Amino acid sequence: MVIFGWREAKISIQPVNNHSCSYCNTPERLFIQVNRLYVHVFWIPVIPLYKKTYSICGHCKLEMSKSQMPPDLQRKAKEYKQTSKTPWWMFSGLIIVTFLMLFIFSSALLIHK
Repeated sequence: MVIFGWREAKISIQPVNNHSCSYCNTPERLFIQVNRLYVHVFWIPVIPLYKKTYSICGHCKLEMSKSQMPPDLQRKAKEYKQTSKTPWWMFSGLIIVTFLMLFIFSSALLIHK
């Protein structure tokens, strides 16, 4: 039974203007998706690790990683990656552990009084 691991979650997706798909040449149907990799324990997110960017065509569904993108699209992906924020729920494991530790310490102090 696997109790820990890592997963990838979509945190942002934005359309890209003035670009067309390099495979099907459909204009204005390109999106940049920013995903965040995180560590989980019992499927509860504990620590967010790093962000990954992909370009996705809305017409042919071609998905390119950052290394496969043309240089001008890589610049836009980097810009979107910097502006996308990590959701609070990716820290929920740390929040749970913090509250649990506070509860244990406060109850230990109350018992010893």
